[in-house]
Amino acid sequence: MPRFANLLVAVLLAMSCSLFSTPAAADGSASDALFSAYQKMINSSYSADSVSTDAKGKETRTKVEFETISRFRATTSETSIVVLPEGTWMRSGDGQWMKPPVDMSGMFKRMIPSTIEDIRAGTSNIKDEGLQTIDGQSLRAISYDVNTKVMGVTVSSHNKVFIDDTGRIVRSESDSTAMGHKSHTVQTIHYDDSIKISAPN
Repeated sequence: MPRFANLLVAVLLAMSCSLFSTPAAADGSASDALFSAYQKMINSSYSADSVSTDAKGKETRTKVEFETISRFRATTSETSIVVLPEGTWMRSGDGQWMKPPVDMSGMFKRMIPSTIEDIRAGTSNIKDEGLQTIDGQSLRAISYDVNTKVMGVTVSSHNKVFIDDTGRIVRSESDSTAMGHKSHTVQTIHYDDSIKISAPN
């Protein structure tokens, strides 16, 4: 069970990269672009594929799919979590889905910010990085620092998000420190209205 709990924390930290990173304040256009982009993310169905590399070079891959901010599924090679308003389900590897003895949906709801106002605090050093080319696409980059807590764990990070010409965040990069461990995470975001998350059979 401790091993599963550690994996759960790793999944939550990966999930938080895209949603715990909205700046509290910035100069005019950069601030407006970021708040607008995160508002679009909160209101959209999307998937986020993350690759996190620790200080020893070990990679952890995480996929999180959001139908809405309160209906999502997170998957790594070792664990999967489904969170719905009506409950939470978990499984390790290809094992059986199980509901924890204590419903964790409320905890997840408190952890995942649901409004722009929820995600303003703890940011600093905001900088408009201008246009950058990623995979042949010209994207607007904005960087900033974040200090927050995930499940009681203090997380500090330097982040950069990339916004496309429709005003949506399509990529993020983060260098984070949590519990004394450093990691670099690259997250690719795909918007998809067909994503539906339901309770496992």
